[in-house]
Amino acid sequence: MLIQQIRKLQRVAAIALCLQMGIGGAPWLSAQASSTSATGGQLEPYTTRDHSASAGVPSGWRVIQGADTVIVMDGPQNERIFLGKTFIARNGAFQLGQRPVGGVDLTMPYGASLAQKFSMLVAFSSSAGGTPSQLKIISAAPIQVPAILGQCGRFIADGTSANGPVKIEALLCSLPIDSGGVYKNIFKLAQAPATIAAQERATAEAVFASYRVPQPLLRGKLAPFTPLPMARPGMGGVPGSVPGGVVPSSPDAATTMANCFDLTVLRDTPRRDLPPECGGPERQ
Repeated sequence: MLIQQIRKLQRVAAIALCLQMGIGGAPWLSAQASSTSATGGQLEPYTTRDHSASAGVPSGWRVIQGADTVIVMDGPQNERIFLGKTFIARNGAFQLGQRPVGGVDLTMPYGASLAQKFSMLVAFSSSAGGTPSQLKIISAAPIQVPAILGQCGRFIADGTSANGPVKIEALLCSLPIDSGGVYKNIFKLAQAPATIAAQERATAEAVFASYRVPQPLLRGKLAPFTPLPMARPGMGGVPGSVPGGVVPSSPDAATTMANCFDLTVLRDTPRRDLPPECGGPERQ
């Protein structure tokens, strides 16, 4: 039943996910943020008023939302980039038409594949926004991250919007489940009309690479939704409520999680340059 449902969702999933996209922020703009975009212009540094996030903005684009670690920007040819949306999911069977309850956005099976989660999140956003459209995943590639970060991957998809066919590039991380059976799903997503998507892809990826979140806010962004119970003496950390779930159980673990997310997901650091705790080679 789940596989049939997912296939159905992929056919009816909505690009309205885009209307609800956004995620975390920066120490502030790195050199990548001022790199040259595909259109030949420089990315202009932008920081939200609350200093929760920063990114580079291509020439001629405008920021339409910038607060609480979320940045959304529009391009002059109906392009849009979303940085920072977190969907909070409770482990369980997925159903369309769900509404947020108690800070949890939706119910979604933790054991589903990352591609299935991507389809379900798009379908959820479609249902919430009331603007269904078609979505077809063209490619999905995993991003190698340490177990403490769960699963991350890149997606290329075709879709439709009010302005016609669009191409979508997204990065999704589905974090480990916590002790309450809840887990976070974090996005970066870009969309552009299909006719200009190829020439705009480098610009979108430059903006993705420029996105930063200050470490204290990033630790909070990645923290378990359910507060950790007090650990008993000699019991060690608190595991997730589902086999394979891993949640940070100490300040040191939370710092490692934030550092690794910053290096692997935000900065796309080559594996050879990563520290061992983030999946890099062991140092001699």
